[in-house]
Amino acid sequence: MKNILGLIAILLWTASAGALIYFSGILSLHQHIGWSLLIGFILLGIHVINLILYFKITGNEPYKWKTRS
Repeated sequence: MKNILGLIAILLWTASAGALIYFSGILSLHQHIGWSLLIGFILLGIHVINLILYFKITGNEPYKWKTRS
């Protein structure tokens, strides 16, 4: 259940950030190197926030290795 909540949080954050980028008009400036770098850093920031959201919601349980004795 925590995995589903984590994925829903990622979906909502990415959709809202993507809509903000799209409707701000910044994507029409992609031909300039400065704006392209800014867009890249924004997308990297969105990805990092996705990771933080997922691990804050799910904890370490999804990635615990099962050990066999």
